[in-house]
Amino acid sequence: MTIPESIKKFITWIQGFDHRVLHNEDEIKEKLILPMFRYLCYPEICHREYTLKTHQSETHTKNPKIAQIYFATDDVKKQNIDTSLILVEAIELYKTKLNKAIEQAKFYSNHFNTLFFILTNGSEIKVFQRLDYNREELVFDLNIDAFKNNDIASKFYNKLNFDIVKNIDKITVDILTYSKFNLIEKLIIRHPDLQYFLEQCDFEPSSTLEGCHLVVVKPKVAIACNLPKAFGEGNCQIEFSSILFKGLKIHLNHQDILGKLMTGLYTQPDWGCRRFLKQIDKDSFTVNLGQITVILSKLEAIDLCLCIDEVCQKYQNLIIEFENALETWNFEFVNFSEIRGFILFSVKQELWELMQQFVKEFNYKKGKSEWHLFHRKNLSIRVSKGLCDRAFIFAKPYRNLSLLPSNQINIIYEINDINLQSIETAKFSFWQQDIGVRGTWTARYTKQWLLDKYIPKVINYYSKKSQLSESELLAKITNYRNERALIKEIDNIKDLVPYLRDIQSWLHIYVENIAASLLKPYYQAYTNLVRNTDYSITGIDYIIGNLQRVEWKNTPEENYNNSIHCKNFTFKYAIDCLDRQVVRINNSEYENSFKADLITRIFIWIIANGRISFSQAQLSAAKQALIPLWEQSRFEMRYIYPNQ
Repeated sequence: MTIPESIKKFITWIQGFDHRVLHNEDEIKEKLILPMFRYLCYPEICHREYTLKTHQSETHTKNPKIAQIYFATDDVKKQNIDTSLILVEAIELYKTKLNKAIEQAKFYSNHFNTLFFILTNGSEIKVFQRLDYNREELVFDLNIDAFKNNDIASKFYNKLNFDIVKNIDKITVDILTYSKFNLIEKLIIRHPDLQYFLEQCDFEPSSTLEGCHLVVVKPKVAIACNLPKAFGEGNCQIEFSSILFKGLKIHLNHQDILGKLMTGLYTQPDWGCRRFLKQIDKDSFTVNLGQITVILSKLEAIDLCLCIDEVCQKYQNLIIEFENALETWNFEFVNFSEIRGFILFSVKQELWELMQQFVKEFNYKKGKSEWHLFHRKNLSIRVSKGLCDRAFIFAKPYRNLSLLPSNQINIIYEINDINLQSIETAKFSFWQQDIGVRGTWTARYTKQWLLDKYIPKVINYYSKKSQLSESELLAKITNYRNERALIKEIDNIKDLVPYLRDIQSWLHIYVENIAASLLKPYYQAYTNLVRNTDYSITGIDYIIGNLQRVEWKNTPEENYNNSIHCKNFTFKYAIDCLDRQVVRINNSEYENSFKADLITRIFIWIIANGRISFSQAQLSAAKQALIPLWEQSRFEMRYIYPNQ
């Protein structure tokens, strides 16, 4: 049989390759890995490099490993875990034992969801194929000299060439996995003795919290979580008692926990509120945990959800407590080049230079006046009093900073490790006691101190020396003030609109269902609030149109005909529709986020454009119903959606 030309070229190249030319890992990549995949017909545009992080800390090492990932598509925007094919890692040159590197490579292969992962030290090549439940099979374990055998070289090519690998259907693999799982489940159900035996493997339920380490155990699932402290990152490990998952330990980092586990807390698995769960049938669920996918029975899914509820509620509470304590909610969070902080306001370059000059002159080691408070710590301004660090102020250097219009530089309240040392070393439940005017300054206090005391002092000190007048220097401050009234202090009904818009923006991107318990008081309170609106309100067609989109169960043609006649409806009809939504939500366990989005748009329009008669009791109920929903939207927009 004639050997295809592509295989001939691969065999000629691999048999002519001399591994003795390799001197380091970079050369393994450049002279072995990249050419090999070119001869395996992988397009260059389907290749990307990724810096690997250490499994435990998720932080970069001094000499980080680089993985080569090959994808099924040449569209860069579509190169993701769904289209990933092969992960290749070069390890220490001529290292004779590859076993220590296998677990790490397996971890990253699971993370990237590749079909194969390959390790090579230049003289040996190990190829693993990932199977169901993230098991792997060693399909090639070769010395480079073994390729001199044409049969081995041909089998290698036929197993790993681009056309073959890209056509492996991951979905088909998942279906086969489910079929096998379903068969096992039925077998267990039909044999009570076997079911009894498996139940003996169940965990003993418990919940323990020691410092920042929380362990929650249910019969089918156990989660051990390192909770976040300050603005640090937590992580967790999930295990199952089932013998089907014996030895499987799923590690989730901070981003996984926030981006996947946080939504839909305290909801049932079959409500469609949880991002990581997808129901297959009444008794089975596909569960995506990080980059690992497993199929669970209903009992296992319920126990998993119960564990996640307890862990994530504590996780979320700690983040919220810290933001509340440092008064940071009203400021934009930024994270770059190992700097974490919040933008307080901005100044132009000239004023920032004077602020820096003042810091140099009034270093706390140079005098004992009330203004000798400062010290430069790397690029940060350290504000100290005695042994206590009050705050760290940061602005990126001019050469690195992405400047605002007119050369304005963001002044940032930095979350600095030194600044938070007393918090980190304090007892876990008493760290808040360090926050205050005599301890660690909050973001709000720091901003006011800078604007009311520090900057005026700088301007006054340099006004005679500077070519700029005091008014010119003050004009160089862009202050990002929060103009909103606090929800509890709102008396003008239109002040509710900015908060409702925040909720609507959140609902607009929310793809899961939402627990009805969160929306019941909201629907009721705002329907009552707008009930007595002047019937001459403009935009009745917009209101009715959105309501019909909520209620429509007709054909597209009927929907279109209804929309034409929107103007024939009255505001009374709109209130009747809203009342029906209140009745519906009170008899529901969950709500479609699209419907909640539309109803919120209606509330916004009526409040912004209508003349409304309302009582103090109605306004108070509306404010009370708004707070938990808005706080949930604020948390998720800050922490969950950036981590998806």
